[in-house]
Amino acid sequence: MELALALLIMFLGLVSVVILPILPGAALIWLGALLYASMTEFVVVGWGTLAILGVIALIAMTSDIWVGALGQRRGGASIWATIFSMIGGIIGLFILNIPGMLIGSIIGALLPEWQRWRDGKFVLDVSWRTIKNWLVSIAIQVSLGLVMVTIFLVRVITG
Repeated sequence: MELALALLIMFLGLVSVVILPILPGAALIWLGALLYASMTEFVVVGWGTLAILGVIALIAMTSDIWVGALGQRRGGASIWATIFSMIGGIIGLFILNIPGMLIGSIIGALLPEWQRWRDGKFVLDVSWRTIKNWLVSIAIQVSLGLVMVTIFLVRVITG
C-alpha cells in the first residue's frame, strides 16, 4: 500500500512536468519518496537516498533558469539579456506562474537586446531561443524525474 501511494504521487510528478507545469513535478516525486520513507520508518529508503533525490529535484526545478541562461549566452545574447531573462522569468513565475515565467524570460531577454541592436530579426531570434530553451528544460525535468523514480525503485527493490 505504501509503495503504491508513493508511486502514484511520483507518477503525478512526472505527468505534471509536461501536462500541468503548475505543479512542481520533481518536488512531488521527492515528496512521494519521503512519504514512503516515513511510512516504512526510513528502513528501506533513508535520509541518504532522500538527500540524493533532493539534490536532483533542486537541479530539475531550477533548470528553467539555468538552461535559459546558458542557452541565451550560447546563442550570442549579451550578458545583460541573460541576466534580465533570468530576472524576468523569476518575476513572471511569481505573477503568472509557469506561463509568466516564459513570458517574463522572453521580455527580459528582449529589452536589452533591442536596446543593443535595434534589430527586429535578432530580437525574434532571442525570443525563439528562449522558447527552445524552455522545451529543453522540460526534457531535462522529465529525464531527471525518471532518474529519481529509478533510484527510488532500485532502493526499494534492493532493500
